[in-house]
Amino acid sequence: MQASDIMTRNPRCCSARDSVQGVARIMREADVGEVPVVDEQQNLVGVITDRDIVVRCVAEGETLDACLVDTYMTAPAVSLPEDASVEDIANAMAKEAVRRIPITDKDGKLCGIVAQADLEHSAARSQKEKVSQRVSTPH
Repeated sequence: MQASDIMTRNPRCCSARDSVQGVARIMREADVGEVPVVDEQQNLVGVITDRDIVVRCVAEGETLDACLVDTYMTAPAVSLPEDASVEDIANAMAKEAVRRIPITDKDGKLCGIVAQADLEHSAARSQKEKVSQRVSTPH
């Protein structure tokens, strides 16, 4: 089984020059905790998470509509190609202590995202335990 078999295709994304407030709205509308950040050609340049927004922006007292994604995003983003195995995905999630991995096509363009929950809902449930233990461990 590969990333292309379990990923959410064409996830909502944003640009590095978008406002953090706009990204928070995307998260609310799409019910997601991470939004990939892409350039004009749809190349993945980073990710921004709900935690990035809260810890790096809100906790510092910044005004959300004035904050831009490029200041608070994580870059470069950990990503995998669409032909990566679910074991590769689980290993990357565990190693990086992340719950989501953006997926890129053969040209390096964002084409999907795999969340920890996608492992649970696939035949890769056994891999989810590995990720859960690592992601849940305090840093």
